[in-house]
Amino acid sequence: MKTIKIIGNVCAVLAAIASAIVPAPASAIEKAGDVVSVRGKAVIERKAGKENARVAAVLQESDNVVTRDRSRIKMLFRDDSILTLGAKSKLVIKKYLYSPESKRAESIYELADGRLRAVVGGAGFKVTTPTAFAAARGTVFIVAYNMETGATEIIVLEGSVEVRNINPEVAGSQVVEAGQSTTVLSNKPPTQPKPADLKDAAEGDDWVGLSLFDMKGEREYGIFRELHDLAENQDRLNKPIEQEPPHAATVVNLNVTFR
Repeated sequence: MKTIKIIGNVCAVLAAIASAIVPAPASAIEKAGDVVSVRGKAVIERKAGKENARVAAVLQESDNVVTRDRSRIKMLFRDDSILTLGAKSKLVIKKYLYSPESKRAESIYELADGRLRAVVGGAGFKVTTPTAFAAARGTVFIVAYNMETGATEIIVLEGSVEVRNINPEVAGSQVVEAGQSTTVLSNKPPTQPKPADLKDAAEGDDWVGLSLFDMKGEREYGIFRELHDLAENQDRLNKPIEQEPPHAATVVNLNVTFR
């Protein structure tokens, strides 16, 4: 079973989960998404100040999401995209426009440092780094940016991603297919796609929890685990209301015969 074949059904499930998330009442700006899972420590930075990321925290356009050492945060956006930010990373929600009528969004995220995994729910999804620009639709891919070297690596797990240099004056682009990777350096076009080395991808925080497991002899890339994690968090996001029974006590008559 290929993950790309179930993206449509997955989006419906994610939409149901997203509707259960209770938005922060103090948020006057239309939200872009919600935090659905935090491991370790992560911080949301905005003009009003900083706050520790927590489950059900609302994310807005222009927010910065920063993770600390050995930390990870998973975010669900209104277009059903799931972004998982790895340890010691920084993500900027540069632009987020959402139409409730058409359920279409145009989003641009900037990975300023670290690693990001994206499960893309629809069109209009773009990720940038200081050296690269990637556009994707209905796919699963990983973006890693190293501030020290200025290199961006993009690994595609499902579907395809179009990649070019962030500088429009640098000519040349590549379409990276599933199982391939490309690297973009400063003022250089993306390298020719090559087979990605995924044998160590399941290890370490740097790979933001990329899970590789066999299912009926086929390799899947964790979208089922994404759904499982979201379903587990749903009870925490939308706790059931406990109600008292209409009567404090109910009289029950029992006829008991001893022989």
